[in-house]
Amino acid sequence: MLGTIASVDSGRFEELFPGSLDLVVVETRAQFGIGDAALEMEPLRGHGGHPPIDDGEQLSVEASLRLFADRLGLSFYTVRTQRWVAAQWTAEYRQDGVSYEVHRILASWPDRFELIRNPPLNERMGLGQWTGEVAEKAVGWKTDSPASAQEKVAAVHELVQGDESVAAQVATDLLRLPEVAFRAMRDA
Repeated sequence: MLGTIASVDSGRFEELFPGSLDLVVVETRAQFGIGDAALEMEPLRGHGGHPPIDDGEQLSVEASLRLFADRLGLSFYTVRTQRWVAAQWTAEYRQDGVSYEVHRILASWPDRFELIRNPPLNERMGLGQWTGEVAEKAVGWKTDSPASAQEKVAAVHELVQGDESVAAQVATDLLRLPEVAFRAMRDA
């Protein structure tokens, strides 16, 4: 185990973890709760669907969600997203112990209900566990921090693609490292 993690020793890190994990559970419950309330006020309708017409004055979906968000002190976009995620993950399909962020990332995935029950291997942790980054990889999103050698190589290729001067500079810099040059010559 590491001696220190960030500004605390590993013992304090282990003390901070359980309480923080409890807060993630509370945060997930709160985000789904707001989404459920917004969904109750303004159910999702099919593409082009309109609210029922009545004799009284009725706010548009956006106007009513903006009013709700303003009253909560949140942005309209936050409430709109929470409403949409709540609609994709009705209560019976939400996974305990999985953060709202993971539910949000997986929300558009066609087989999301099956997928969330079977977390892929988290390469950093060495076990099947959902994190935002693992969820992004599962649905094919690009992540900010590639973990495997293959992901790192793909990231470098993407960065230099279409710019030969940058690719040449990267290759030159890498070939200045003796072990890299030796291995490149051996594999050529």
